[in-house]
Amino acid sequence: MELLNVVTARAVWLFDINELNPGGKSVFSDLLDWLKESYGFEKFPSSVTDVDESKALSFSRGTFQVREEIFVDLQLKIYNDGLIADTWSSTRHSEAFLADALESVSREFNLAYRPEIVRKKNYLSEVNVRSTMNLLDVNPKLAEFSQEISRLANYEFEFAGISFWPRQSIPPGTTPAFSFERKTNSDRDEHKYFSRAPIHTDEHLKLLEELEQAFPS
Repeated sequence: MELLNVVTARAVWLFDINELNPGGKSVFSDLLDWLKESYGFEKFPSSVTDVDESKALSFSRGTFQVREEIFVDLQLKIYNDGLIADTWSSTRHSEAFLADALESVSREFNLAYRPEIVRKKNYLSEVNVRSTMNLLDVNPKLAEFSQEISRLANYEFEFAGISFWPRQSIPPGTTPAFSFERKTNSDRDEHKYFSRAPIHTDEHLKLLEELEQAFPS
């Protein structure tokens, strides 16, 4: 399994934003300016009412230092019920940024951040990889089924992906499926695949290695 690139590495921390400021201090405008300057965001809200189409205060094209001399690109969305951070390197980096931002802004503005106020953490990892596994090895009869679809549709189809979904007891839309499928606009001979999972990026890549090992070599 070879990682080609990280498409999305998202960390979602859900909590009531108002709990950061129990005293109701007028700091939000200064806080937005501080975030812009501290993480070098090139695009940022002009005011506390400047929200995007998803009703978020949106910051993009920022940077975060994950270790000495290593910086990653960054995007942040602030909602009333939490924060979403995206990088294109690792969900661990996205999560480290959220922790750094909340701890730093709390020191700067004397706010009340405590790790325990975060009631839920979600992740989204999307990657493009190269693998020599043959998806038809799941079941050779799938090739025959693809041929039948092709005959009826009058153009060629082929089996190109597998997915695992949360049980129906999970509220819809809260947890994405685990999927592994041929990368869009790539030929099967290129062996390029796209995969999505609701877990950390490093865990995602380990799962893909296990999946690869489950196929005949």
